[in-house]
Formats: sequence, C-alpha cells, structure tokens
Amino acid sequence: MKTALVHLATRETPGATLEAALGWLEQAHAQGAELALLPELFASGYRYPDAAQTPQVLARLQDFARDSGMTVACGVLEAAGERHANRLRVLAPEGERAVYTKLHLIPAFDEPRTMVPGERPVALKLGSFTAGLSICFDLRFPELYRGYAVQGADLFLVPSAWPAERAAAWELLARARAAENQAYLLAVNHAEPPFGAPSLAVGPLGEVLGRLEAEGLLVVELDPALPKRLRQQFPVLSERRRDLYGDLFAQPVSK
Repeated sequence: MKTALVHLATRETPGATLEAALGWLEQAHAQGAELALLPELFASGYRYPDAAQTPQVLARLQDFARDSGMTVACGVLEAAGERHANRLRVLAPEGERAVYTKLHLIPAFDEPRTMVPGERPVALKLGSFTAGLSICFDLRFPELYRGYAVQGADLFLVPSAWPAERAAAWELLARARAAENQAYLLAVNHAEPPFGAPSLAVGPLGEVLGRLEAEGLLVVELDPALPKRLRQQFPVLSERRRDLYGDLFAQPVSK
C-alpha cells in the first residue's frame, strides 16, 4: 500500500493551511498514494477560536477523498462543550471511517485543562493492514501500541505537533514502538516552530524508511506481508506473560 506523509506548516488561517494541504494531497494522489496522513491539529495548531472552522475543513477533505479515491487521516481541533478535543479523523472515499480522541493529554501544552481526553483506543482495517490510531504524546505510552499489536494491528498512525528540541526522543520512541511490536509506524509532524521534528516512516524492524525535515511530501510503499512474516519468523507477541500482567485492553478495538 502506498502511503503519503504531509509534513506541513500551519498558516495564518485554517483555510490557507487547507489549501496548502490539498496541494500536497493532489501530488500524493498523482504518485499513487492510497492513504495520506496530515499532522495533529493540522489546520489550526492550538488556536482554539479556529475550531469553529473545522467542520468546513473536514467537508473539503471528505470531498477530496471521495473524488480522488484516497483515504485521508487528519488531526483536527474541535469544540467539545466548554472545552476542546484533539482528534484524528479518517476520511475514506465512502465517508468517515473512524474518529480517535487523544488519550494522553500533554501538560506542556496545557491540554489537560483545555481538552477532553479520549475514552478508548481505536483501530480499523485500512486495505490489508489493521491500523492503530494515536496522536503525538501518546507515543510516550508503549502500552497503547502493545495493546493494539496484540489485537492484530500492524500499522500505527501518529499525527503530531512535536517540538524540534525533543526530536531525539521523537525518533527514538517512534522506532521503538515499531520495532517492539513488529509493525509499521507513520509519524507526521508540523514543519513550523516550535515544532519541526522530522516526519518519519518506520518499518517493523525499527528502520527509518524515510524522513522529511522541511515542508513537503513523503510517499512510502508498505508491504502488508512483512509484519506477518516477521512475527512468524521471530515470535515476540506470543511470548507475553499474560499470567503476570493480563491483557491491556478491556475489549476489542477494531472497527
């Protein structure tokens, strides 16, 4: 499956950012991508008043998905009662496939005060893959990704707004989450300060398949047979000591 990471800088308005994103998405479509990933809060960043424009942004992206035949996973800021929500929405040609609300809210950006936390993990079938959804700070919680993996996930999507000053931890954690679970991981980031850690495509051995350090597009082809083959050749997940620490999720998460 061909996938596209859009390493994108947020503009002064959601509309301007959306137009820039659509330009990169058109290029991804021209290169045969079936799935594209946009960063966390891609159109607005943490400008909370801009959440009012998110429905229009999503409508345009849904039109693009329908017209192009691509699936677009995008991080957006949404109103949620008196607070806001940091969400990942997966828009397919036939309509919205999944909604994930960030489970782990980061104190460094005041999210526990301004955002509502998610209540459950979300995974879904994307082509021949099972994709576990997450956002940025979630990457620091390995139990989330292991929980996805033991339920069959072999691809992790991680839209982010990760600061450049913590880029070393970003790459270390992304590669570790992929390698320890023998899964692909796509981590896409903002291009503008104070963010700017590189967008990364990571293989199931923890190897970096591609990176972007300036605004642009990275198209990477993923082999759905590879994680399955690695898990058979070098068993890890099957050797978990469930008798000591049980299962991580109370119920199945795949949609």
